[in-house]
Amino acid sequence: MPGFDKDEFWTKILSMYQSAKENNYVLKLKEDQVRELKEIFVDQYIPIEKLAHYDDKKLMKKIMETIVSIYVHDKDAMNNGGDIIHLVNSVNFDGRNLYLRYAKVSPAKMRRFELGKSQQQIAERMGCSISAVRSCENPSCDLSRQSDVLVRKLAKALECDIESLIG
Repeated sequence: MPGFDKDEFWTKILSMYQSAKENNYVLKLKEDQVRELKEIFVDQYIPIEKLAHYDDKKLMKKIMETIVSIYVHDKDAMNNGGDIIHLVNSVNFDGRNLYLRYAKVSPAKMRRFELGKSQQQIAERMGCSISAVRSCENPSCDLSRQSDVLVRKLAKALECDIESLIG
């Protein structure tokens, strides 16, 4: 599971990012949401013949380990390895609710991850340098203070509207 395998479990965790962002990057999953996540996890990662080996506590531990191991290998243009970006920093379970603490990732970088594109691919779509993309993806970059042309090109390259990058 670790890495950029865009399976249903990964997609589910990624889809919750925006809700977490609106709550200081912490998301509380209630019992029904935890149950849904368990079902997806079991369907994808636990072979039927091994399911009997998992009690609820062991299953939750495995789910939590998998969630914190989800990362994106963000290769750079120089092919020198790039960065490893962890999507979720920590996971806690209180017996009923699951708490996910997401990493703070800029809207531009998150959108690029959703598309499965590299910085180089986005730079090529924009007709600009990789350093311009990297700068726009920096969490401290305020895109509302960047040139309109650059932000429009970025939004087009990321196949989204400008507001989703600035908001």
